[in-house]
Amino acid sequence: MKKLKFATPCGAAWVLAIFLSLTPVKGFAYTPVWIQTHMDGTLQIPGVYHGVSFATYKGNAPDYAAMRLAKDRALDELCYGLSVSLKSQFENRIVEKGDYEEQQISSSLFVSTRKVLSGVEEKENWRDSKQHRYWVMVTIDKINADRQLQEQKFINEVVDRLENKQEEILKGIKKISLLLNQNMKLYADRMQHFEKLLVTIDKKVSAAGAETQNEYAYIQEEIKKLEQNRRKQSERMESIQHVQGQQLAELMYQNKMLQDLLSQISGKIQQDYFLALTDDDVKRKETTSKLWVEIKPQKGQGADYYSGEKIRFRVRASRGCYIKVIYLTSLEKNRSNERRMNILLFPNEHDRDNWIQAGETKVIGKHGELEIQPPFGKDVITVVASEKQFTDVEENLKQAAGTYYSIVTGNTRDAIRVRGMGVVTPATSADTGSGHLSVSGTVATDTCFIVSHSR
Repeated sequence: MKKLKFATPCGAAWVLAIFLSLTPVKGFAYTPVWIQTHMDGTLQIPGVYHGVSFATYKGNAPDYAAMRLAKDRALDELCYGLSVSLKSQFENRIVEKGDYEEQQISSSLFVSTRKVLSGVEEKENWRDSKQHRYWVMVTIDKINADRQLQEQKFINEVVDRLENKQEEILKGIKKISLLLNQNMKLYADRMQHFEKLLVTIDKKVSAAGAETQNEYAYIQEEIKKLEQNRRKQSERMESIQHVQGQQLAELMYQNKMLQDLLSQISGKIQQDYFLALTDDDVKRKETTSKLWVEIKPQKGQGADYYSGEKIRFRVRASRGCYIKVIYLTSLEKNRSNERRMNILLFPNEHDRDNWIQAGETKVIGKHGELEIQPPFGKDVITVVASEKQFTDVEENLKQAAGTYYSIVTGNTRDAIRVRGMGVVTPATSADTGSGHLSVSGTVATDTCFIVSHSR
């Protein structure tokens, strides 16, 4: 296990590990995970097929027409995904019955799936009041869907449409084209986010050594490659809008390639816990721009530190707020079943005041209590800022018993990803007397890292 030596001001050394017991902020309008993973191309739900889409609305709330349109688009997305997977499965059986073009088969599969499939349910919905989008996710049980699509009447429906219902096929081609355009809007949204992530990564490796900078160069190149491909695809779609049928198969293939590349990049980001946390920070900043917080090691972002060296962090915020500083150690490579060290650095028994004024620079580790210890490698430090005080501060300090609050966990994924917190109002007449009153509050986070070495 790693790493920093936490010494009290009187010189006693402590090495501690932690999993913070944190609860989400009630009322915090953060984009649901099912939408985030859908936009990343990584949404997977065991036992069901799913479709996710949105419709824009005006005013403070979506009207019936917008909600209906969002659900219809989600159903189209579900049926489109099924038709793509069915194409390779049924294409030979369909071709045996006639000489049909590839885009005609794709369209007929899509239209037939849309008409035949029953048992689809609305699983989730969410209103994005910032972008005025109403999101819907629909699902269908896989066993139920597979049974319906394997039945002979489904194939008969497809072949009959190919033979006699050309108008429906043309409508299907147009609908698939609109669906691909909708996907391109989402890719554009995701690229705007990635562009902000690239700028943030550049800042966070500014003081790092060449080896560390090269470590993150790969993800930057992958993101740039994705944007180049997206632009080419977008231009291609715009140039052939009037001849949709002729190039539908190519557009579907290119769309799938973009989706796969997006999924690969998102997967790589999640595999690196520094990138995963930084990605969270950028998403949260996009949602709550009024409050921002910043943490930097004294020697700069990504700087090198050596055994026995003292370390301090500088924290600033745009507003007066309460803060927590949490330390995450890295896992050593080629180690299995290793637990992650996760420590609440601040507040602590030696520095309990976790309020920071707007524009003030607060120094964490000012008593010289943070010292680099082996094993060495990369360590991540996150600051969490809230306009309301955290519910668990006093309890954490009490459990710490004069050192630093800590617990050991093997659940590293939750330790990294679940970073909510409870907030309360001050003790006023609003308090009901039955414990803390939980309220909504603005939250911001920021992440930095250091690289430690032996002498």
